[in-house]
Amino acid sequence: MDPIIIMILVVGLGGLLFMNWRTRKKQQEQLSFRDHLELGQQVQTIGGVFGTITAIEQDRVTIESTPGTEIVFLKQALARLVVDEPETDEDYPDAATDEDFPEGAEPDAETTTSVSPDPGDDAPRSTQN
Repeated sequence: MDPIIIMILVVGLGGLLFMNWRTRKKQQEQLSFRDHLELGQQVQTIGGVFGTITAIEQDRVTIESTPGTEIVFLKQALARLVVDEPETDEDYPDAATDEDFPEGAEPDAETTTSVSPDPGDDAPRSTQN
C-alpha cells in the first residue's frame, strides 16, 4: 500500500477520534451541570426561557421566569447556567450619555424624533422636529 494513503487514513482516523472525544466531554459537562443545580441559580432552557430556580424535585425543576410566573421543566430541558455580567456603557455604544451634551444643552432637533398620533388614524407616526 502507498504510504500517502496510509498517512491520510491515520490523520482521518485521528480527526474522528478527536471529534468523538470532544462530543463526549461536552455531554459529561451537561450531565454534571444538571446534577449540581441549586436554588436561586439563573438558567436558560433549550427553548430560550430564562429564569431563576425556585424548586428542584428529582427530574423536575421549577423556574420563575417573571415575578409570580413559575414553570416546571424536566432537567433535560435546561441548556446552561446563566452568569450575569454587570452592564457597562460599552455594551451600548450608540446610547447617548450625559457626558455627550454640555450642561443645559439639548440634542440637535435634526437627530431627535417624536411620536404623535394622527387625529384621523389610530396608529402613531414618527415625525422629525
